[in-house]
Formats: sequence, structure tokens, C-alpha cells
Amino acid sequence: MIPNLLHPVPVDVEQLDKSGTIYDDDFREPTQQVEHKTVVHLEGQVHWGEMKEVGVTQAGVEENAAGYVVFRYVDLEAQSVVLRLNDRITRLGKLDTDLYITKLKPSGHWPDQGGATLLKAYFMDRQPSRQEA
Repeated sequence: MIPNLLHPVPVDVEQLDKSGTIYDDDFREPTQQVEHKTVVHLEGQVHWGEMKEVGVTQAGVEENAAGYVVFRYVDLEAQSVVLRLNDRITRLGKLDTDLYITKLKPSGHWPDQGGATLLKAYFMDRQPSRQEA
């Protein structure tokens, strides 16, 4: 049995393209602009709101998430999509966004499916001042 999403909406994701991005040899970070691949059109269940499960850890302060999108692994595999940290969400339903995936959490573990069937992709807006009013 594969779980269904509740009220799924179209979600557009631009995946990070590490091979097309120029990195600084000394600092191992992107120089100038990070390159993204073409937009992938998915369906996901969106939840807005601050997440209480992130906060201060021994490694330091974790960024708070503005919400998350639940995806089904079956749908991701059908399009050969593997979501990664720092992938950019450009649209949630009819809303244009500039959000970045900050955490991925497998969930919905079903014994007949051999493990997780859902993936929670936590997101946040890293530069809220850039968005239009």
C-alpha cells in the first residue's frame, strides 16, 4: 500500500547543479552564482508554519524552517528525481516562491514497501528582502 497525499498541489523545484557550478578551490564554496538544472514539476503536500523540531544543537544553531512539502518516493522515482539540500523551490501551487530545501526527512514507513514511502522536504526563505511586495 502506498499512502496518498492530502490536497496535493503542483511544486516546481530547481535542482542544484554541482557539475555546472564553479567552486573556489581553497574554501570549497561556490563563486558568484550557483547553477541550477531545469525545473522539475512535482506534486506535493505543503505545510506552512515554523517547525519546532529544529533549534540549537551541539554543532550550533540550526536554521528554522518556514514549512515543508511532503513528496511520495514513488512520484520522485517515476521522474528520476533525487532531492538534495539547497535545491530551490520556485512554485508552490499558484504561489511563486524563492525557497530552499534545508532538511530532508524520510517518513511514512510501511513494512510492505520496505521502508519510507514519503519524504518531507523542509524549506526556508534565505533572502526574504529580495522578494517583491
